[in-house]
Amino acid sequence: MSAPTADAPDALSHLIPSRVARGFFLAVVSGVFFNFLNGSVKELATDMPPLYVAWGRWIAGIALIAPYLLWRVGLDGMRTHDMKLHCLRGLFHTPGYGLWYEAVVWLPLATMAALGFTGPIFVTLGAVLFLRETVHWRRWLGVAVGFAGMLVIVRPGVVEMTPGIVMMMLAVPLIAGSNLIAKVVSGRDKPAVVVLWQSVVGAICFTPLGIWFWQTPTLPQLGLFLAAGFFGTMGYFFITWAYRLLDISALQSITFLAIVWAALMDVAVWGKTADVWTFVGAAIIVASTTYIAHRESRVGAAAGGKKK
Repeated sequence: MSAPTADAPDALSHLIPSRVARGFFLAVVSGVFFNFLNGSVKELATDMPPLYVAWGRWIAGIALIAPYLLWRVGLDGMRTHDMKLHCLRGLFHTPGYGLWYEAVVWLPLATMAALGFTGPIFVTLGAVLFLRETVHWRRWLGVAVGFAGMLVIVRPGVVEMTPGIVMMMLAVPLIAGSNLIAKVVSGRDKPAVVVLWQSVVGAICFTPLGIWFWQTPTLPQLGLFLAAGFFGTMGYFFITWAYRLLDISALQSITFLAIVWAALMDVAVWGKTADVWTFVGAAIIVASTTYIAHRESRVGAAAGGKKK
């Protein structure tokens, strides 16, 4: 199973000529949006059932992106070229994010981000086995060093095992499977169309849970649902765009920056201060990410270079 590689100029081509740099930039931007998504979800899940929050988040996403696409491209432009792949993705995405939304009640965002860093291992292995991507040693090095930084933060055997940690460890491989399918479908549908159908399938799958756990939201909660829909939609839009430009395994080291955004969010919103080991691990992760991005950029330029 492989995805066509998109090589056409896009809206960022003139600002960032390097295709590799463009892909990394989009992945970083998506990570910032996902962090705000997690913050919105955590606030909602303190007063509402997490699975109901998951359903409301997808509904809000549809409410935001569907009118935009209808205005810009019409009904024909909203059609997908591979509905089976979107439905297959939903089989991974629904239980994966159901577990993720349950875990957010138990864990600080920085801890969730750290546990999520096991995802690149599953994604890189899946990219080799199913997408037939060639993974060079620098990518493996970036993943390995970033994973070592995660171990510094989590400190296995020291940190108490909680239901949230167990749910996150179950969620991560499922989300990795969803991301691998997203890479394939991103070569067939435009990013906004991928996000639309991801939201539609997610909303359908979570509807029975949303009805079962129904609560009438207050106005502030409706605002948080809309915020979650916006941040999630933008995050998936940018990461899907990045998937069109680069191999998914090349982008995995960028995901380690999530610990930085999550730690800042924890402090700014909930007043929690990360311990020194979190910052030591984050420094290792950022160093790994910076190195791999620099090397991939140089290799891409030497190979032909600054593609648009």
